[in-house]
Amino acid sequence: MAKAKRAPEKSRESVEALKNSLRESRDIVHAIRNENVDAFVVGGSQAEQVVVLQGAEHPYRVLVESINDGAATLDADGTVLYANRRFADILNVPPDHFVGTPLQNHFSTAGREKLEQLIRKALTDSSDGEITLDVPGERQRLIRFSFNPVRNSLNQNICVVATELTELMEASEALRSNEESLRQLSARLLQLQDEERRRIARDLHDTTGQKLAIQSILLARLDKTAKGLDEESRKLLTECKTLNGQLVEEVRTVSYLLHPPLLDELGLASAVEWYAEGFARRTGIATDVKISPQFLRLPPDIEVTFFRIVQESLTNVHRYSGSSKAYVRLKATEDQVTVEIGDYGKGIEPGKLIAKDGTVAPLGVGIQGMTERMRQLSGKLEIQSKPKSGTLVIATLPMARIHASASKESAAQDDDSQSDADSETSDPTGSLVRKRILIADDHEMLRRGVCTALQKQKDWEICAEAVNGREAVETAIRLQPDLVIMDVEMPVLNGLAAAREILRNCPQTKILVFTVHESDQIVKDIYAAGVHACLSKDKGGRDLLRVVKELLENNVSYSSAVAGERV
Repeated sequence: MAKAKRAPEKSRESVEALKNSLRESRDIVHAIRNENVDAFVVGGSQAEQVVVLQGAEHPYRVLVESINDGAATLDADGTVLYANRRFADILNVPPDHFVGTPLQNHFSTAGREKLEQLIRKALTDSSDGEITLDVPGERQRLIRFSFNPVRNSLNQNICVVATELTELMEASEALRSNEESLRQLSARLLQLQDEERRRIARDLHDTTGQKLAIQSILLARLDKTAKGLDEESRKLLTECKTLNGQLVEEVRTVSYLLHPPLLDELGLASAVEWYAEGFARRTGIATDVKISPQFLRLPPDIEVTFFRIVQESLTNVHRYSGSSKAYVRLKATEDQVTVEIGDYGKGIEPGKLIAKDGTVAPLGVGIQGMTERMRQLSGKLEIQSKPKSGTLVIATLPMARIHASASKESAAQDDDSQSDADSETSDPTGSLVRKRILIADDHEMLRRGVCTALQKQKDWEICAEAVNGREAVETAIRLQPDLVIMDVEMPVLNGLAAAREILRNCPQTKILVFTVHESDQIVKDIYAAGVHACLSKDKGGRDLLRVVKELLENNVSYSSAVAGERV
């Protein structure tokens, strides 16, 4: 009886399940007729299969055909099963002859090998790469391929997208070429700027400065011989001397700021100390300079770059920081040379310091110039700043770059040349020997002025003149004079290097440096070279005879900072 009851229940359940299946099939047919279904999955004994309804892929095909990138489907061997027209155009192949051919056949040997590697990898994972396409009679073309395996497919098919990068590559090359041209132009402009500064500074020193120095000597001589002048004339003469002294000072300052002679003669360390000293005096900003003992001379182009960075940075401190103190640090290690310039002022706002791309923002022409100078040397310029915490400029240059650009000139000269004219230093008859003086200066007018001032002394003799440092050394070794009067800044060999060689070969010879440079740092470096005395040219008319006389007789030294006063 129980079995009889269960049979109708099963029949009702089967009928209900059949009704549900019919309703579901009806809904599917209805959806297909209304084009609401593009594809469906059919289960099989081995795997599920995606069945795409006829016409369902049409919108996608239209989309693929209209895009600007190439799109294709490949089998596991790389044979093209489908490709849009753009893909065929990129490879310069007729569309009708493209489908059904191996994709590798349309590339050269090198491109084919790389393409096969990408296809093999795409069977299991995504892969991409760039391949150069060589087309006879046309420019090379750069194509980027992106491969992806087709999921839920009975066959191991691969989708590939081709993007032509030729125009982008050419535009990038053109941009790089333009940037390189701009950088070369910028480098040339900076070089010309430095050369022009050096030329003007040299002209001011060699022409204007020397004429003013001679004028100072002549005015001093006139003052000594013009006792009979009336009061008005003496007043005018005094005003002329005062004005001449002011002109000397102004010309010297402008010349130094354009291109300090210390930079060429004694190097970056001395030039920075001198500049910081003058900067503090002109602006009232206390400037502390510290130089590591390992900091030595650098190649000239590198010293000029670092000096300009110090100069520009301290100028910015004065203009913008509001700080009463600044500092400069010159550091050298085995790996790099670092120059730091800092202050304790109001700093720079973060938005002005960091650009959107994370680089240093273009704060001004001066900072851009510093950055470009360091870039040309393969160095780095970094600016660190916080509001109300000051600003720090750090210029770093690898030591390898310094060694690569090091000067090939010899740091020292051979000492083989010896004196062969010692007999010329004294009178063989034993009669009164006149003191022999060698004058070394590259300015004829100044040599003439000094000779005129000294040759009236019966006990002195101008034995020779030299127009450059090397000639001064050779003449001194040959003649063994009692005194050498020489300038610091001279061609071929600078005055201090010449002084060292003269003292090494002629220890009995005294040296008087007669120069327009009179800063404390220059005086310090002059005496460090072993020079016996230093005298400023603008005070030569007043003190030259007395200093020469006491040098030859009493072996005393004088400071150019306070001409004629004993140190």
